[in-house]
Amino acid sequence: MNYPTPIKLQTVFAALTLASGATAATFTNSVSADAFVRADAATLNYGGAGGLSVSGSAATNASGIANGVFDTFIRFNTAGMVAHFDSLFGPANWEVSGAALRVTEQGASNNALFNRGVGAFEILWIANDGWMEGTGNPNAPTTTGITYNDVASLLNPGADASLGTSTNAGMDGSLSFPLTLPPAFVDDLRAGGEVGLYLTAVDAGVGFTFTSRNFGTASARPYLEVSALPRPGITSIALSGADVVLAATNGAAGATYHVLSSTNVALPLAQWLPVATNVLDSEGAFSVTVTNAASADASALKFFILRTH
Repeated sequence: MNYPTPIKLQTVFAALTLASGATAATFTNSVSADAFVRADAATLNYGGAGGLSVSGSAATNASGIANGVFDTFIRFNTAGMVAHFDSLFGPANWEVSGAALRVTEQGASNNALFNRGVGAFEILWIANDGWMEGTGNPNAPTTTGITYNDVASLLNPGADASLGTSTNAGMDGSLSFPLTLPPAFVDDLRAGGEVGLYLTAVDAGVGFTFTSRNFGTASARPYLEVSALPRPGITSIALSGADVVLAATNGAAGATYHVLSSTNVALPLAQWLPVATNVLDSEGAFSVTVTNAASADASALKFFILRTH
């Protein structure tokens, strides 16, 4: 979230709701639906399987047999997370500061359908949540629910966003993959509905199998961990010569705060100019100095936005 404050040289107008405390919080979102799809069985559904898989075209199973490309779709519902952060910080009075996908790898699956191999894969946020998990499994696939033939229609390069590239370990154990925070992904997290991820191979030799929401041990299922910070609030704006000093509260240690500026509050955020940055070494009150911000045309109305990451 961003917080515009108009300033007209020595005349300051500010009206912000401040949250109390600056402690970060983390919420673990449970998986609501997941399924892998196979290029070599493009009409079949495996949504009821106990495992998920991301595999490249060159990966093979334990017997050296290549079972083709696998992709995985996962959804999480963030309604509980939004309610939790709202209760801690006030309704919509918080910002997403981090996210990670946590899964449990099966390095040597006992099902011959799954390929093996260490390699890179990409995690994407996808805008389209309109897929059905289905009930098929490796031993009894079905034709209802998501299949590989649906992949092209579910992906939208103009709307979807990469959350980064990761690598599996090739052995049993829990893995956590940090995710980047493109605006569309953050907006979807904050909306309190379904949030969809798509995992696909980068390396042809990757054969990454991990447990699904149908796996018997709940702690081994996929989880989306999201951290949030209370929204920073501007408490005052002052001039120091030609510099503008923004005093703020609810700073979090280690967080980076950026100041953007524009003479037109209606401009899209991408067109606002970055004018200052401050990385905090402690929690609580802090300030950001915008150098020479008051040295331009005295009649110009300037707007500032304070934001994290």
